[in-house]
Amino acid sequence: MTTQTDTPDAEQTSTGKAAARNPAWVIATRWAVLLGCVVLAFFPTWVRLAEEAADGAITTYIFVLPVLAAVAAQGIARRRSGELPIHDRQTDIIVGGLALLAAVAIKALWLPRYVDQYELAHLDVLAGLIFFLGGAILVFGLRPVGRFWSVWLLLLALGPLTYRMAAITVGGSRFAYGAVLVVLAGAAGAIAVGRTRRRGWLGFFCTVAAGFAVLAMMLLWWPSVHIAWLQLISTAGASVLVAFGFYFAARRGKSKSPLTGAVAPVTAKRSWSSLVIVVVAAAILFVVPLPERTAISSTPGPPGAPSAPLAVPAGWSQTDRRTFDWVRSYFGRTATLTRQTIRADEGNPSWDIESRPRTVVVDVLSTANRASLAVYPESTLYRLTNTRTSATLPVKLGHDVVGELYTSVSDQLLLTWTKLVFTWVRSDVTQRVTVISVDNHEPGAVFPIPTPAMASNLGTSLATFLRGNTIAVDNNPDYKDRELLTDFGIDLVDAQWPEDGVEP
Repeated sequence: MTTQTDTPDAEQTSTGKAAARNPAWVIATRWAVLLGCVVLAFFPTWVRLAEEAADGAITTYIFVLPVLAAVAAQGIARRRSGELPIHDRQTDIIVGGLALLAAVAIKALWLPRYVDQYELAHLDVLAGLIFFLGGAILVFGLRPVGRFWSVWLLLLALGPLTYRMAAITVGGSRFAYGAVLVVLAGAAGAIAVGRTRRRGWLGFFCTVAAGFAVLAMMLLWWPSVHIAWLQLISTAGASVLVAFGFYFAARRGKSKSPLTGAVAPVTAKRSWSSLVIVVVAAAILFVVPLPERTAISSTPGPPGAPSAPLAVPAGWSQTDRRTFDWVRSYFGRTATLTRQTIRADEGNPSWDIESRPRTVVVDVLSTANRASLAVYPESTLYRLTNTRTSATLPVKLGHDVVGELYTSVSDQLLLTWTKLVFTWVRSDVTQRVTVISVDNHEPGAVFPIPTPAMASNLGTSLATFLRGNTIAVDNNPDYKDRELLTDFGIDLVDAQWPEDGVEP
C-alpha cells in the first residue's frame, strides 16, 4: 500500500490556480494591464504635460484627476452590491472596440487639424479618456463600468478646454483656476460619500469649504506658489481629508480596517481577445505622433521698461493709443495689451498707387507667463469668423529679431489684413508684437479689435471639423502689404534701440 503525496510542482500549480481565482488578484491584474496600456499609449502626452507643467501651464491639474477619480470611485465600489452575472462579452468587445477606434481617430485624424490649438484644447487628453473607457469595458465589462458613470462624467467635465473656459469666465486668476477645480473636487467628494442624497450634499459642501480654505491660505501665505501645488493641495487634499472624515465617522465604535469586507468577484469572464485588442490599440496610439511644441522666441528685446509704449519710428506719427484689460484673464494678472495706431507722415507710391498715407496698428502683448503664449496663439486675440489664413513668411527685422508675415482674408467684410508678428524678451516679460495693415487705404478702415475670442474660436473649430481645413486656409495668398510691413517693421524694431546711449 502506497501513499501519494503532492510534489512541490503540484503544490505550486495549485497555489497558482488559487491565486488566479482570487477576486483581489484578478482585479489587480486586470487593472495593472489596463493602466499599463493607458500609460504606454499616451506616454508622449504625459511627457508633454510634464514639460508644460515645468513651464507653469495650468494643465498640471490633469495629474490631479487620478486622485479625484480614485476618491469618487472607491466610494461607489464600497457601496457595490451583488451583481447578477449577466454579461455579453460580444457586446463588451463591440462597445469597447468602438471606443478604442474613436480614441485612435481623435489622435490620428482630428488632432492634426487643430495643431495651433493643441495646448489650448489638448485633444489627446480626450482621446486618452476615451481609450481608458473603452479599455475598461473590454477588461471589466460594460455593466460594471456603467456603475461608475458619475466618475466618467466628472472626468469629462474636467477636460482642458472646459476647465479653461470655466476659469476664464470667473476671472482667469490663479484663485479662479483653483476655485473651479475645488468645486469639481466637491463633486468627487459628493460621489464618494453619497450613500444618501443628504450625505452627498454634505460631502460636497465640506469638500468645497475645505478646498477654499486651503486655497485662500496658500495664496495668502505663499502667493508665489507654483500652480501645480496650488491645484494639487487645495483639491486632492480636501477630497481625501473629507473622504477619510466621513469614513471614520461612519465607523464609530467599529473596526477601522478598510478591507474587512470580502472582495466581490469579477462577474465578466476573462477574454484574451479583449486584452489583445487593448494592447494592440495602445501600441498604435503610442506611435501616432503629437504636434511639435510651439516655439516661443527668446530673442533679447530692447532696453527700457517693458511697460512703456513702443517708440514710433521716424516718418510716422501715433494717432491713438488704447489698452485692453481683459487679457489678464488669459495671460496672467500682470499681463497688458496696448494698441498704438500709427500713420505715415507722407504717402509712398510703393504702398499705395495714389500715394495716400498708410495706417497700421501695433498691438503689444506683455506677459510674465511665457507658457500662456503657446496656449493662446496670436490669432486667438481677435474674434475673426469666416476668415481664411495664409502660410507664414519669415521676415528679418534686424537686431536678431525675425518676424512672421501672413494674411487673413475676411469673406464676410471682403477685407484682407496683413500681419507681421514677432516676439522678444525684455527683463522677465515676454512681449508679442503684432503689426497689422488692411487693404482698405481709406481713413476709417476696419482693423480687427483685440477681443476675447473663445466662443468664436470654438465656432471656427467646429466648422473646421465639419467642413475641413479648406474653409480656414488661404492657399493662394496675395501679400499686398509685404513691402509696407517689412519696411515699417525694420524701422520699428530699430527705433527701440537707443542711439549713442540716448533712450528712445
